[in-house]
Amino acid sequence: MSVVFRQKMNIDFERLNEDIRLFPQVHPVTPDMKITHKGVSRLVMLDRYTFKDTAKITLTTGDFVVLTIKEDPKFPARGLGTILEIDWEKKKAKVLVEEEFRGVLDSEEAATGEIIRSLDVIEKPLELFYEQIAKRNATGLAAVETTEEKRLEWTEKFYQELVNLNFIPAGRVLYGAGANTDVTYFNCYVMPFVADSREGISDHRKQVMEIMSRGGGVGTNGSTLRPRNTLARGVNGKSSGSVSWLDDIAKLTHLVEQGGSRRGAQMIMLADWHPDIIEFIISKMQNPRILRFLIENTSDETIKKHAKDKLKFTPLTAQETAMYQGIVNYKSIPGFGGFDESSIAHAEEKLVTGGNYTVHNSEFLTGANISVCLTKEFMEAVENDGEYELRFPYVEHYNQEEMKIYNEEWHKVGDVREWEKLGHKVRVYKKIKAKELWNLINICATYSAEPGIFFIDNANDMTNAKAYGQQVVATNPCGKVA
Repeated sequence: MSVVFRQKMNIDFERLNEDIRLFPQVHPVTPDMKITHKGVSRLVMLDRYTFKDTAKITLTTGDFVVLTIKEDPKFPARGLGTILEIDWEKKKAKVLVEEEFRGVLDSEEAATGEIIRSLDVIEKPLELFYEQIAKRNATGLAAVETTEEKRLEWTEKFYQELVNLNFIPAGRVLYGAGANTDVTYFNCYVMPFVADSREGISDHRKQVMEIMSRGGGVGTNGSTLRPRNTLARGVNGKSSGSVSWLDDIAKLTHLVEQGGSRRGAQMIMLADWHPDIIEFIISKMQNPRILRFLIENTSDETIKKHAKDKLKFTPLTAQETAMYQGIVNYKSIPGFGGFDESSIAHAEEKLVTGGNYTVHNSEFLTGANISVCLTKEFMEAVENDGEYELRFPYVEHYNQEEMKIYNEEWHKVGDVREWEKLGHKVRVYKKIKAKELWNLINICATYSAEPGIFFIDNANDMTNAKAYGQQVVATNPCGKVA
């Protein structure tokens, strides 16, 4: 056993093994175990992949725990520590945080390393060594064998490969295999195209929520959702558009917590031919300067419109105007009255612009990475400096029978080019210079790291999924292209 680790953590392994007896999934600590990992790897192993006493039936003073040491809606800071005191009535505990995790604490807490936190954010890992995880995984993976002899044989074979790090399973396997919990063994999934109806969106959303709650990441292609302001006959109204529905799906990332230690991951995609593609590309831009740059430097009115819709302007108050003017007045005084040149230049800029630029909906689509599915036709149009058509099935002009076919078949096809080849009516919503759209993608990707790009035609040309009569719909978050 790692003596250094034992001394550093001051863990009572005999008592820990007594606790482990209550959990048949968990293998006890033995003297030959030594793999604990270091730094972030150690925290990730203990936080995400180990089996924990989540019900806290064995939690007591002196226990080694993993906990949220700094709560934040988006980026909670996790760390390791030791229980000093427990107040079961108030459901709180005093924890001595390990020194390497104290940097996020306020000055008073950081000085002592002692913090008081709710028991709800404290968890007790029962597997402190990677060998324990490997044994649990090996036992779980071999459980499908039909005889005890074969189960023992394959448990040992799996264990040797895992413990020698010849093969390291994905995180969901490390967490779930042998744990007797209802979690997924797959890290990431790609969903089928979304059916273009309230029921279809609701069903898709439900499946995404279920997958994420079990630890999986999800890839969604929203290209089958009708564009903004398109007729929705069933309610005699207009659609709010694909991008708004995709934002609703993306919000699940913030709502579904995976095992108390992490948020999920989503990749959301839209095809370059979709009429909402410009809104989609601009939707996550958080830099007001770039939005202003787009407005001033594009000749495409739709790009200007969506950049303006995203941009928020707050005029200076009379007090702010007077303050900035007062600073500028020092420009003629030697030494600038104590102000440096940059402060005066900043004040001058504020007076020229007349206010402050920010963005609307700063949280929009933040629950997902976004990427554009690029077609060969689009890239050819870029190379040839040609126009490109943004189009979608012409649902407004479908009769009852055509609408029935649309509702049953469109989400199975998912590609407006193929839909048109099948003889269905398609509406051209807009023609745009391909290079304008290409430049928009590049500018937004440069200054906000999104959207990514996914060459969907190339993916479908090269995938072996064709042998099974399937197609590539999107990528999952693990396969994203930034």
